Amino acid sequence: SGINAEYGSSGINAEYGGPFGEAHQDYSNYEVVVLVGGGIGVTPFASIMKDLVQRSNTTSTISKVKKVYFIWASRTQKQFEWLLDIIGKCEKEDKEGILDTHIFITRFFDKSDLRTTILYICERQFQGVSNRSMFTGLKAVTHFGRPNFDRMFEDIRLTHEDVRKFGVFVCGPPAMSDAVKESCSKITGKQTFVAYAENF
Repeated sequence: SGINAEYGSSGINAEYGGPFGEAHQDYSNYEVVVLVGGGIGVTPFASIMKDLVQRSNTTSTISKVKKVYFIWASRTQKQFEWLLDIIGKCEKEDKEGILDTHIFITRFFDKSDLRTTILYICERQFQGVSNRSMFTGLKAVTHFGRPNFDRMFEDIRLTHEDVRKFGVFVCGPPAMSDAVKESCSKITGKQTFVAYAENF
């Protein structure tokens, strides 16, 4: 939420809104940015998403970023509920359609379990009809299980064949960071996936 502060007697107001992420990440240097968060590792990306969406809607601000893929893996739905308002606000303000969000609920039945299959079918059907997830109410796609970074990065690469360098920023457990870095290394060829990792 914002903090309003009055500056002196001139009546100038300033509003500061959080959450705030790490300032040293060079996400603005890439046309296509991939943000990968694990659990609470999503915190720095909330401010980055807000910043990028706001910049894309402002004609006076020139931003190199044309597309943002936000991938968030969380054990349960309860763990990501605090961020739903921020994602929802970003989706609402994203007039240029730069944000593509995927939420993964990792603590779930095995993918071959019939219950998971039924949830997948229901979620995809609901998403197809309403353009919203039945779990979150967001445009963000909800998945069950762990992200397959090899496949996701390949899809991103093929979608943006004219882009030579992608910025991939990951914040999460070491195992997730290692998986992302390994996938970036595997897919890098004519197109480069540059990984920046922070572990907790």
